Amino acid sequence: MSVSAVLAHVIESISPASAAHAEGARRRVAAAGAGVLERLALALGGAQHAATVRVARRAIVVVAGDHGCGDPGVSLGAEHPTARAARAIAEGTAALVAVARTSATPVVLVDAGMAERAHAPATAVALGGGPSRDLARGAALDADEAMRGLEAGIALALTLAEPGGGLDVIALGALGVGAEVASAALLGAATGSAPTGLRDAGAEAAGALGATQHGAGALAWLAAYGGPDTAVLAGLILGAASLDAAVILDGEATGAAAAIACALAPAARGYLVAAHRGAFTQPALLAHLGLAPLFEVGLGHGDGTGAAMALPLVLQVAALAAGYNEA
Repeated sequence: MSVSAVLAHVIESISPASAAHAEGARRRVAAAGAGVLERLALALGGAQHAATVRVARRAIVVVAGDHGCGDPGVSLGAEHPTARAARAIAEGTAALVAVARTSATPVVLVDAGMAERAHAPATAVALGGGPSRDLARGAALDADEAMRGLEAGIALALTLAEPGGGLDVIALGALGVGAEVASAALLGAATGSAPTGLRDAGAEAAGALGATQHGAGALAWLAAYGGPDTAVLAGLILGAASLDAAVILDGEATGAAAAIACALAPAARGYLVAAHRGAFTQPALLAHLGLAPLFEVGLGHGDGTGAAMALPLVLQVAALAAGYNEA
C-alpha cells in the first residue's frame, strides 16, 4: 500500500523529541521530589520542544469504532455497547466526563465507524465509514479505508489546533467491540511474535495470525487487522506529533494505534506518554514502544478515563515549570 501525499508530508514533518528541552523541563520539577512528575516533565518537555510546559490547549479525544471480529451477528440498536458508552459520554453521565472536569479539559467524541451509526450521539464528530470486517476471514479494512482513516485523524489534529493556533496535549480513549482481538493481531504484527497469556483463544489466534505478517509493514498491518478507530487514532497521533503536542495513551486500542503510528514515523515515539500499564495486550504494546507508564496499575476501561487521570499531573508539571527559579 502506498503512502498518500498528505501522510508522507506529516511523517516528514515530525522531528525527534528534544532531549535538551526534556532535561530542562525535568530540572524545573525536580525540587518537588516526585519521580512521576520528573518522568512526565521529560516526556512533555521533549515533545513540546520547550522547558516550560504548555497545557492551555488540551483535549480528551475518544474515538469510537467497531471491529468485525466482535460483531454479535444481530442488530442491537441503541443497546449496542459502543452506542451506550458513547451516549453516556455525550450526556455527561460517564465516569470519563467526571474525571475530565477535575482538569477542566473538554472531551471530543468521534464516531470513526460505529456499528449502530443511527444511534451515535448527535454531538459526535462523524469520521470514516462503518465498522471493519472480521480480520479472521480477510482484510479488516481495504487500502482506501485505512488511508482515509489515517488522513481523517490527521485532519482532526489540525482542527483541534486551529482555534488557539496550536495544540499542547491530547489524551486519547477508544470505544468499540472487538478492539481487544484487533490489538492482539496488531501486537503480533508489530513484534513478529504471537502474544501468549491473554486467556482468550480468539485473541491469541489473531495474534499468531498477525505475527505472520510482521514483514509486510505498518500500512498492511492496519488494513489487515485494524479498525476504523485504529486508523483515526494513528492519524491523530501522527498529526499531534507534527504539531509538537504530547499524546497520552490509555488502553490497548490506543496502544495498538500508537504501534502503527510509530512504525510509520519512528520519531512519533518521543511524543507519547503512557498513562498506566493497562491490561490485556497493553503491557506488551508499551514494552514494544519502550514506554514506562506513569501508573503501574490499570486505570479505567480504555475509554479515555485512565488517560484523563494523568491530566492533573500534567497541570502540576506545568505549574512547577512556570514557577521555576534557576537561581
